[in-house]
Amino acid sequence: MVVRWDPEHGPEGFLEATAQQARLVFDVEEGWPTYDAGLEFQGLAMSAMSKTPEGESASSTPSALYLIWGALTDEMDAPGRGSPEQDAAAVRHMKQAAAEWLTVVESPEDRTTYLDRWVHDECGYERKSS
Repeated sequence: MVVRWDPEHGPEGFLEATAQQARLVFDVEEGWPTYDAGLEFQGLAMSAMSKTPEGESASSTPSALYLIWGALTDEMDAPGRGSPEQDAAAVRHMKQAAAEWLTVVESPEDRTTYLDRWVHDECGYERKSS
């Protein structure tokens, strides 16, 4: 199942779509089905980024989710990856990210904390110095 988001449903519709996708990631079989659901999560975030009206900045939530799910899926498909142990760890990481997203998606403050931690601490993207 592919979760779709219609820009006419606005940011709240996007958040609901991300919750549906997180449930899919969490509920699917371990292994490549989790990876596929993770790729779909990244695609959902990318679609929200690409549908931002011209002249407006992309929301930080879709951008951060795109980075997170790109890094998480890279844990399985990047060069030098793919051992059974690495794949199992990557699946656990994706399921953890999905489960945690479901606990924060309704709270703007908790979402901000989640996105910051997952982008920088879990996925390793460098923080910009202020």
